[in-house]
Amino acid sequence: MNLNSLSELRNIRIALVIITVILALSLCGRNESDHVYYNDDQDYYPKFSYSNMVDLGNGDFGVLNGDSYSSGNATIVIYHYDKKTNEITVKKEQALNELQ
Repeated sequence: MNLNSLSELRNIRIALVIITVILALSLCGRNESDHVYYNDDQDYYPKFSYSNMVDLGNGDFGVLNGDSYSSGNATIVIYHYDKKTNEITVKKEQALNELQ
């Protein structure tokens, strides 16, 4: 390689280092976190829903559904799995607070 091309490559390398340093310093100074402010009448707890599967034995299983916001309104849907026909049928759907 001739002297001009080596000099040009060196200048490109220096420019890339300078651009990298400038970008790194400018991005590190940015704080993009959102602050959440609550009023006294707002809930502090997150609202999420859940669904869990429960094995009840003998081919039966239940799916427990609910959410954290409506406490006591969780339901369980009981299914039966028939191994011979490879089918799933719904047996019963009931609220958890109605179970004994």
